[in-house]
Amino acid sequence: MAHIAIVKVRGDHDLQWRPSRGFKTALRLLGAKDLLQRVEGTAGQSYMPQLALPFLAALGQRYNEVHGQSHRFTLVDDHEDNLRLEGFDLVWFTAYTAGAPAAYRVSDRLRARGIQTVIGGIHPSVLPDEAAAHATSVVIGEGEEVVAELLADLDAGRPLKPRYRGSKTTSLDGLPVPRWSDALTADYCAWVVPVQTSRGCRNACHFCSTTRFQGARRRHRPVAEVVAELRQLQDEGVLTDNKTVFFTDNNVVWDTDHRRGKRDSSYARQLFEALVPLKISWVGQGEVGVGADPDLVHLMARSGCCMLLIGLETLQQKNLDTVGKPCNRVDEYAKHIDTLHRHGIANIGCFMLGLDEDDEQTFEQTTEFVERYVDIPQLTLLTAFPGTALYRRFDKEGRILHRDWSRYDITHVTFRPKHMSPERLEELYVAMLNRLFTYPAMWHRALRYALTPTVDQLPGLSTFGRFTSVLAPNLIYRRLTQVGREPRATRWQPWRTDCAPSAVVG
Repeated sequence: MAHIAIVKVRGDHDLQWRPSRGFKTALRLLGAKDLLQRVEGTAGQSYMPQLALPFLAALGQRYNEVHGQSHRFTLVDDHEDNLRLEGFDLVWFTAYTAGAPAAYRVSDRLRARGIQTVIGGIHPSVLPDEAAAHATSVVIGEGEEVVAELLADLDAGRPLKPRYRGSKTTSLDGLPVPRWSDALTADYCAWVVPVQTSRGCRNACHFCSTTRFQGARRRHRPVAEVVAELRQLQDEGVLTDNKTVFFTDNNVVWDTDHRRGKRDSSYARQLFEALVPLKISWVGQGEVGVGADPDLVHLMARSGCCMLLIGLETLQQKNLDTVGKPCNRVDEYAKHIDTLHRHGIANIGCFMLGLDEDDEQTFEQTTEFVERYVDIPQLTLLTAFPGTALYRRFDKEGRILHRDWSRYDITHVTFRPKHMSPERLEELYVAMLNRLFTYPAMWHRALRYALTPTVDQLPGLSTFGRFTSVLAPNLIYRRLTQVGREPRATRWQPWRTDCAPSAVVG
């Protein structure tokens, strides 16, 4: 029997719940004692827990059941300085780009002590040669087949292979329910419970790695199995009435192939109809264009959708065409968001700053739009992640400033913009954040959502519940805007070069 740690090295830019003093004071004044106790008891925990960790543990437990083994799996999600990985026979890291350097450092220290390590995830899958210098084994691709292969080598006493390559699972039928109970944190899903219903995307937006990592073919889990997982999570106490489900799919509202002008909502409608009896609240990612289908939006609200993360990206149509997302029509944003609001669905409105058509006026224009239509702004700097078409183009054009992956956190400049200097882009970005994340601005957005009349009083949240559901994410995003921001006089520093350039696969 082996004791295996499945680890995410948490970075400062991960979504963490750290309520402000003002928020806690407001809860006291409003007499929300139960909510205040919950807020204080979950400070510092992940607001969005990592689905990969409990899913890998579930695959490992399935292997145990099939092969009569008793391997133990422990989920660890913490900052590098807090990690105490003692007593494990194998440590498996899942790494994203900004967190890769920290995962490499921890893995190197473990290997120096004679502990075998494995690194998987999107970043190692794209840069396996880089990851291989820091781990016993690198996992490339999806894990359904890899976990069993790796554990079989471990049981047989064979040396772990330098590479384990997972194919894209043809069918998502019969996936195991993630084992949240294996987490070291008492309640790893303190606020949000991630659930996956599909993989893949045909659209291959130039800045996105989904198509590269999950493939172009859209693969769905059977609706009945998704519902069964949700019911099991309710029975286990992981999903409670005061928590929200987050559907991790890139686009939960429909299947699209924009090159062929196709939008198919048949799976989404089956899923939403099946969710209605569960009486859950949920958040998902989807295209703003869903607002063109009020019947579908109404069904979403009935099924418990209270918020949708929408990739608006930019207010310049030419930008959208350049980065491969022509499905977004800027002139339709406002009416689609109004449709969502009428059905009680708030939005996390995502914008990328620094696209090739952006100039200094872009920031004022975007700020005004956010102030009028967006409930929770997710404002990021354009980032060319390894393996994406955007990275290949910027690399060819000589616009990549550095490969210090720790700064590829979507809030720091990593490339040379077209119409301004890197310094000016960051100055404008910081000024925009400072304007949109003041306490009055955040309270205004939360009150606007809470007090807007909706069709059939959907979704079924109280006014106070709607208010806090928007204010809390605003507070989290406000904190993220402050990470790594030095005083104005010293904010722009020479780029670090401690992470050497690496050839990008593909």
